[in-house]
Amino acid sequence: MSPRLAEEAELRFESGGPAYRLMQRLGVIKGQGPSIGRRICCFLIVTWVPLLIFSISEGRALGTTPRESFLLDFATYARFFLTVPLFFAADLLIGPRLRAAGLNFIRAGFVRPEDYAAVDAAISRIQRLREALLPELVMVGLAVFGAWFFAVENWSGISGPTWNSLIMDGTARLSLAGAWDHFVAIPILQFFGLRWIWRIAIWTHFLYEISRLKLDLVPTHADQRAGLGFLGNAHISLAIFPFALSCVFSADVAFRIYFEAAQIGAFKSLFIAYLVIAEFICLGPLLTLAPAMSRARRRALQQYSALVNDHNREFHKKWVSDSWSADQQLLGNPDMSSLIDLGSSFQVVRQMRSFPFTERQMLLIAVIASVPMMPLVLLEMPVGELLRILAGAVF
Repeated sequence: MSPRLAEEAELRFESGGPAYRLMQRLGVIKGQGPSIGRRICCFLIVTWVPLLIFSISEGRALGTTPRESFLLDFATYARFFLTVPLFFAADLLIGPRLRAAGLNFIRAGFVRPEDYAAVDAAISRIQRLREALLPELVMVGLAVFGAWFFAVENWSGISGPTWNSLIMDGTARLSLAGAWDHFVAIPILQFFGLRWIWRIAIWTHFLYEISRLKLDLVPTHADQRAGLGFLGNAHISLAIFPFALSCVFSADVAFRIYFEAAQIGAFKSLFIAYLVIAEFICLGPLLTLAPAMSRARRRALQQYSALVNDHNREFHKKWVSDSWSADQQLLGNPDMSSLIDLGSSFQVVRQMRSFPFTERQMLLIAVIASVPMMPLVLLEMPVGELLRILAGAVF
């Protein structure tokens, strides 16, 4: 095995980087982390607690309308108590799985020994990208920009005053709650989201570099993914991100249904688009391996087709042509088993897919992304009616 791959910590995606080291210096992360609980508490102290204090002092905790009431904003609870904590928890859920998947290319023999040096070079590039300062500075800029242009309130067409408006009561007086939300709370939230997008981009780059090697794939593998089915299993963990974002989306829709009499059907197109994006986030990186898998399948089909031709032609000569003799034992003859086994192997190659994930995994990701949206049905349909529909479907 390559010497550097003996140290699993070399292949990390969940930790490291300038922001991670800053949190270590500030004591938010103890030692090597991940200190999930400490990070969540510190995040809430810096974001949600000041918003609560400022909104109370400005009379916006429970304002004249639901939109002007901080404590009635469902999306705010989802952002600060679910989304970012889930981003932190992803360190424990996703990081080890991606690292194990990356190391499995070596351990399962998909990378040939002569390519170990190329894998080491790819890991070195991962470390440099992970520790680089410039990408995180860009993320800070995008987070500040996104707090103004990519927040739910901006793209969802909300008009009129809200609890986080910058101007108080149409006057020139600055709202502390609005300023803290736009300049501190939302940028921090979006920074951690962008940070994980960057981590996924690094992992995608690693997969791309691996795909360029002459991988020793196994087209006859029972997973019908040339042995790379472990990647699809690892990527199921990425569904934590669409689940987290779905919490915010669902909370905003719930607010509109409950307080503004919106119809859930009005969000159908957004929901479908969101599921497509969720699938791309979770499984898109694996498409980098599709060309290598397609080549392996085509090559295996040619090789196994030629092998089947030669084998079956010899089988025909021995057992079907005039050369067959009655003293040859038919039952239990290994020739019969080899005919069946070789045919089965050819069928497995034919059924091999050119992407390392299954339709079942795609469905599972869609279900996970949809879970936060399920309670919305209860806002428009009485529980008794829903139970009757479910009972009718079952019985």
